[in-house]
Amino acid sequence: MTHPLTHEDYARLLACIEGIYRCRRLAEFPKHALSELRKLVECEMACYAEADFARQRLLNVFDPPLPFDPPKEWLQFAADHPVLNYFKSSGDGQALKISDFVDLREYHQLEVYRKIFQDVGVEDQLGFGVQVDNHFVLGFCFSRGERSFTERNRTLLNLVRPHVIQAYLHLEELAGHEQLQRDLQTALRENGLGVIILNNARSVVHATPGAFEKLTGYLPIPDGQQKLPETLSRWAFGENGDQNGEPFVVNREPARLIIRRVRQSNRLLLLLSEENSAAAAERLARYQLTPRETEVLRWIAAGKSNAEIGAILGVTTGTAKIHVERILTKLGVENRTAAAALLRQFGI
Repeated sequence: MTHPLTHEDYARLLACIEGIYRCRRLAEFPKHALSELRKLVECEMACYAEADFARQRLLNVFDPPLPFDPPKEWLQFAADHPVLNYFKSSGDGQALKISDFVDLREYHQLEVYRKIFQDVGVEDQLGFGVQVDNHFVLGFCFSRGERSFTERNRTLLNLVRPHVIQAYLHLEELAGHEQLQRDLQTALRENGLGVIILNNARSVVHATPGAFEKLTGYLPIPDGQQKLPETLSRWAFGENGDQNGEPFVVNREPARLIIRRVRQSNRLLLLLSEENSAAAAERLARYQLTPRETEVLRWIAAGKSNAEIGAILGVTTGTAKIHVERILTKLGVENRTAAAALLRQFGI
């Protein structure tokens, strides 16, 4: 049942919630959340646990740290933990105590007590959990050397539990976004591309590593400044009357910089790529394409269909299809997308 709380209890609860949301990294969440929750519920030891029963893996973080390493069989011993068993079967993650399920005599007969809790002096636990999926759960538990947890302790944990869950899910999502950002930046760098993002005020919101360094090799930019040259800025925002989607190209033989723009809501993305005609020609030469096949390959990379390529070259669609099939065979790729990707790797 819900225990009435005092003004002091609510003040501590709000401070705990605020503290939990201050965590900024998923890897730091277990220790950070334990530290905040221990201010809410007094105990001799607190534990954060992630249990993956499908893979038989368990992560435990103790506060304070245990004086010994938990036995490898902990997950096996935990199988008769009464609160964990109830949680697994019901999915009910509300705050519960071991003493809600078994008396002291029954508790002392459990394997989890004899193999784990007896050595660390745990006579009762109060904890709550989150069912991530059918085989993966995470939870927080607070241990004492006597059965002294109160309904006030339970009420406080039940009130803070939704915020703990939300904070964890937010950090998990943030970690995924950060990893995606790192993957995208790596992919852009490995493909020789860069991205500069502008807002409607023409200020640089973000630039991938190396983008401005690449730009300064072709256009004059003051040292240390991330600001577009006036000519590029006018083109980017269509002040030259250029709205047909043609790229901005700067030649510096034997290479050239190609900039394409993509409008995303209130952001303008400038996509930078570089072509090195001499190096690209040398790489492409080993595939022994004919001049006509090289021309067709460029139209493939431009996204043209067989019918469109045929119309451009003044040949039938069937002839264009034969050219495409020969090109794919020579390049050793399965489809047009792979052929275009290979061409981009060559800097074309």
